[in-house]
Amino acid sequence: MPTGRSGGLEAIVAEGPSVGATTARSVATAAVVGVGVVWVGWQVLLYAGAGLPVIGVGAWVPILLLAAVTGWLAWQTHSLVQRRREPLEPDVAVVRLRLAKTSLLAATALASGYGSLALLSLSAWPTPSASARVIHGAIALVAGICWAGAGWLLERACRIPKDPDEEPAPRPE
Repeated sequence: MPTGRSGGLEAIVAEGPSVGATTARSVATAAVVGVGVVWVGWQVLLYAGAGLPVIGVGAWVPILLLAAVTGWLAWQTHSLVQRRREPLEPDVAVVRLRLAKTSLLAATALASGYGSLALLSLSAWPTPSASARVIHGAIALVAGICWAGAGWLLERACRIPKDPDEEPAPRPE
């Protein structure tokens, strides 16, 4: 695995991780995209005279299932990598990190989209379809927040722990 530098693989490992944590800017962008897509879709449907969608349990049950699976995987990864300090296979580590980042960003976009749908529906609250949009949209918002949190935890669990021998010694006072 030539890198153009002396040291080969050791030099790559010494440089540290090449993938950074998901930034707050990326999460905020995902949230804005979620709100924007729902708002534009809402405006298009109103302009076209079409009926607004009615959402039900199908909006939030899959998100809750994804949150549960991602949370379980975060717990397993944390136990393996951070507590027992066992290495993951490179392919497994990459897949888990991709899942973590995707979960965080996709869940943020979905949660903000469903949250904005619920807020937009509040104006027509007494009608059954609007109440369903508000209630199920709010539940989907909470489920999306749970999934985003699980993705964030999985991303943190994927970090390579520091070697305790490499910790700087405390300075005497």
